[in-house]
Amino acid sequence: MSTTETIEFPRPVTSEGLPDPLLLELVRDNPLVPVTGPGGIKAWLVASDELAREVLSEPDRFSNMIDPSSINSRANMVVIDPPDHTRLRKLAAQAFTPRRVRTLVPDITGLVTSLLDEMEEKGPPLDLVDALAMPLPTRVICRLLGVPQDDQKHLRYWSHIFTAMTAYTSEEIGTAVDAMYAYMHQLVADRRKNLGEDILSHLIRARDGEDALTEDELVATVVLLLVAGNETTLKSITRGTMTLLHTGQWNRLVAGEVTPGQVVDEVLRHQTPIDTGLFRWAKIDTELAGASIKKGDQLFISLHLANFDPSVRADAHVFDPGREFVPHLAFGHGTHFCLGSPLARAELVEAFGQLARRFPTLRLDAPLSELEWTVGSMLNAPTHVPISW
Repeated sequence: MSTTETIEFPRPVTSEGLPDPLLLELVRDNPLVPVTGPGGIKAWLVASDELAREVLSEPDRFSNMIDPSSINSRANMVVIDPPDHTRLRKLAAQAFTPRRVRTLVPDITGLVTSLLDEMEEKGPPLDLVDALAMPLPTRVICRLLGVPQDDQKHLRYWSHIFTAMTAYTSEEIGTAVDAMYAYMHQLVADRRKNLGEDILSHLIRARDGEDALTEDELVATVVLLLVAGNETTLKSITRGTMTLLHTGQWNRLVAGEVTPGQVVDEVLRHQTPIDTGLFRWAKIDTELAGASIKKGDQLFISLHLANFDPSVRADAHVFDPGREFVPHLAFGHGTHFCLGSPLARAELVEAFGQLARRFPTLRLDAPLSELEWTVGSMLNAPTHVPISW
């Protein structure tokens, strides 16, 4: 890579949840730029819609694994390549069919209603994160997996620390990961003795002929479901509600001028929860956007920057739920497109739809400049959002 000075990445988003202005300026005419990552690692930043799709759809050139010759026993679908990934995804997908997700909607509706009932009973002012954004995905995931309510606080902590990049020490992260995997192994063992209709039971039953998920693969898949399903939805509700309120688009949702589904897609695009980026490593010497990429080079694929690509969307910086839909990259692309995206969408549609119906006069109770954001994580959002109505 170039020996010239490079910009540090990741960089904090603005108080409005927008990509760093310096990054936006840098990638406007350069969709592939050298950056310095955590720990001084030299890497490439992939920042356009076209390049992101190219990198994410070509596992023969760009690997999910730091060392493609070695597969960690804890590896899940996020960090392995085909053909292993293809096999695992095919098995896990049996638990996430459209029909099965549709059967979960009444439970999701009931959980949202219950949380909003609690909000109404407590009355304003409240913190959106504590009242809705944090407990909803945790309760949904725990309901789907059959996790006892008393254990939810542990899963919430584990999912938070699992996505940390620099916010915790390697020892803290390692301890939390060990505890999470130990818990999940026990949960799987207990569920095998008493299978039900929850997602975990369906994953245990998943077969393709004589093939089935191994114990390690099953646990890793459950951990992925916990982390991805918890953190991404939490951040999307937080950032989405904040953005709807401060841009005035909340009134359009309340009035029915835009649908909850439209709001969800624009929230995912404009406030992409994985705002730091996905990671890939070059498997071979190759070329990308005219640059020579060497085998072993690391790439950050910024889904957030790609969703702001001006060549794809006019006025991409504007939050407009009524804009003409163009497929975004919030759920990734290619072989690793998010398997749980229908479930995430169902949660978000219910959350924004019911919140607008129940609290049409909802408002922010603090200026954006006073909201504190998470730092050092792959997924970022305000830690607290004061609201009133």
